Amino acid sequence: MRTKKQSTEAKVKEIRRHTRKKYSAEEKIRIVIDGLRGESSVAELCRREGISANLYYKWSKDFLEAGKNRLMGNTKREATTSEVHQIRNENMDLKQLVAELSLEVRMLKKSLTGSVNYKYMRRSASEKMEIIRIVEESELGVKRTLEEIGISRSTFYEWYKRYLEDGYEGLLPKKNKRHSYWNQISQNERMKVVETALEHPELSPREIAHQITDTQKWFISESSVYRILKAQGLVTSPAWIVMEAADEFKDKTTHIHQQWQTDFTYFKIIGWGWYYLATVMDDYSRFIITWELCKRMDSKNASRVIEKAIQISGLPENKRPRLLSDNGPCYVSHEFTKFISESRMGHVRGAPYHPQTQGKIERYHRTMKNIVKLDNYYYPDELRDRLKEFVDYYNHERYHESLNNLTPADVYYGRDWVRLQQRSIIKKETMKKRRRINQKVAS
Repeated sequence: MRTKKQSTEAKVKEIRRHTRKKYSAEEKIRIVIDGLRGESSVAELCRREGISANLYYKWSKDFLEAGKNRLMGNTKREATTSEVHQIRNENMDLKQLVAELSLEVRMLKKSLTGSVNYKYMRRSASEKMEIIRIVEESELGVKRTLEEIGISRSTFYEWYKRYLEDGYEGLLPKKNKRHSYWNQISQNERMKVVETALEHPELSPREIAHQITDTQKWFISESSVYRILKAQGLVTSPAWIVMEAADEFKDKTTHIHQQWQTDFTYFKIIGWGWYYLATVMDDYSRFIITWELCKRMDSKNASRVIEKAIQISGLPENKRPRLLSDNGPCYVSHEFTKFISESRMGHVRGAPYHPQTQGKIERYHRTMKNIVKLDNYYYPDELRDRLKEFVDYYNHERYHESLNNLTPADVYYGRDWVRLQQRSIIKKETMKKRRRINQKVAS
């Protein structure tokens, strides 16, 4: 019984909803104004108009808010449903008109050049889509419309078939299905690159490429090494932030022993306190001539390191280089100035608060600390052994990008041109061999 009653009530509500009177904007305004006049009560007005009091108060509130916004100069309002549909239709018509005009203009430009026959030119997927849309909506027929546009029927029906099968993606240009290239890197060479990277995880793709050329005697470019390692997930970002100097030294050196750079940097040894590393670097080759771990950063230690570098290089007094340093207390002291004068050396100091002048040795310190300071040291001799190991690696094994990917020792000892010629020969032989193998596989 209850179910029957509920269904009856639902039907009654549905009938009322469908037969409910719809009030226009003018009728709503008239009812609200009648209520504001106060000639009859709100209850009587609602009973006469056949509306509820809540609906009347809602219309009254909307009416007053709209009037308030109008008086404040705000003329914005929400668009009606019919206005929205009208705007959408106009927008679609404009888009279609612009597409048709752009297509006509493009074909006209191609026809005016005279060098290209626009009938056979390549078209993008969007242009193909617009041509299909124009043909579908044209009242002239497919043949005549295509003649006006300048498209053959076979071409159009091929586009249309791909469009019906794959949609818009079917109109995109087909990718080149070529799988072999004359200089394609073999799988064996790819495996060698991966093995070298795993054996030397500290090397970058650039360094791996040149190490393979020097040690394994076959060529591969830096970009190829990067792509191979990237595909294997072996390329990671560095754990430190690399900062480049803004400026460079204006008087560039042209040969070794023309200028030396020297500087101090510091290390903390657990239980021993701070120790200072004094280094002398050849400016042209970036070769570390000598270094010493000192307890204090004073002119005595600075002079001793420079004197040791002079003894190692064996330069006579008339061929000794000028020295470039910062304005640290040990380098501006009277004792150090006297030592430089007696050693028959020139001395140049960088501008205050401008470490970029000594950018090469500052960059060396950054590279060295990024590796050496990964461990803790409890004895000075332990740190000295680690520094000696790194200096040997830096001088004789680490490829330097600014030295044409040679080591500082190659440039310092005059092996740079021989090494570069060897690399050029290896590159040519590798390319010839790779071309021969790939052509044989393709045939």
